[in-house]
Amino acid sequence: MAPGEAQRGPGVVPRGSAAPQAAAAGKQRNSARRKVRVASEGINGTVGGSKVATNLYIEVMLAQPLFKDILCRDDFKSSAGGAHCFPDLRVGVFKEIVPLGIDPKEVSYKETGIHLTPQEFHREVEHYLSQSSQGQSDTILLDCRNFYESKIGHFQGCLAPDIRKFSYFPSYVDENLKLFKNKRVLMYCTGGIRCERGSAYLRSKAVCKEVYQLKGGIHKYLEEFPDGFYRGKLFVFDDRYAISSNEDVISACRYCGMLWDQYKLCSSQHCRQLVLTCLSCRKKGLTACCPVCQEKELQVTSGASGQALKEECECTQRRPRVPIEHTSQGTWSTARD
Repeated sequence: MAPGEAQRGPGVVPRGSAAPQAAAAGKQRNSARRKVRVASEGINGTVGGSKVATNLYIEVMLAQPLFKDILCRDDFKSSAGGAHCFPDLRVGVFKEIVPLGIDPKEVSYKETGIHLTPQEFHREVEHYLSQSSQGQSDTILLDCRNFYESKIGHFQGCLAPDIRKFSYFPSYVDENLKLFKNKRVLMYCTGGIRCERGSAYLRSKAVCKEVYQLKGGIHKYLEEFPDGFYRGKLFVFDDRYAISSNEDVISACRYCGMLWDQYKLCSSQHCRQLVLTCLSCRKKGLTACCPVCQEKELQVTSGASGQALKEECECTQRRPRVPIEHTSQGTWSTARD
């Protein structure tokens, strides 16, 4: 496989969709694969392929009259990858551009927080960390991603909710409104799309002083500040699982505690959650996310046929669906099991 790229497409808000044309562009080169969500709010997707194929995809998107004055080349984010990062082509039409679980008619992307450039966000985080160290901050640095994403990489001093799905975020906000009352909130996510919905929902509660969001997400921030306030890896939803901009490893092997941040799927066919297990532990057969799944894996016979159904395991059973945060002075800790 020749070196290639993975391109994260922005969330754009046209009255129609250029996804069919974009898909055709990829097929023309037969070297780009992708997963794209099309909704009334816009298009959100990631494309993997050669530089020629991904550049063609960008050109087709930019050439669409629907996206005039909405989309520009700087809205796309590039990283090392290729078509091999995606198993197939997936283009689907959905009610939401990202699954928040709230009807876009009830909470509109038009009511989002104030967008901050990476430079502006960097200055805000710097000020927040300085003030927090003195116990004087009225700001919350909020990671609105899932727990397994923030576990391997996050901004220093952030509050990273221990939620498993973005659709749990509204319930998290509802259960923790006192936490956000009269606070300035700095939100961030991978590429900025979840913040479009998440910040709008948070603002709809009318409890914060103000809500800000990182334009272009962590991805754009790392392009300008690879050794800034974000430490660890950036989780991505494809076969790479993570991309790196610095050498920090902030997570550990689930079994031995050695520093480790390379995810693998749980070996149990009943679960298939992500698990951090180092090479040494994997050689010992420790390849599941928890003892329950490990035992199930040992019980699987070689003659078993059919696809196993996903089941709740020890990991999901012990994790509260919506955690309740306890307020305290100083910066937040994200060190969770």
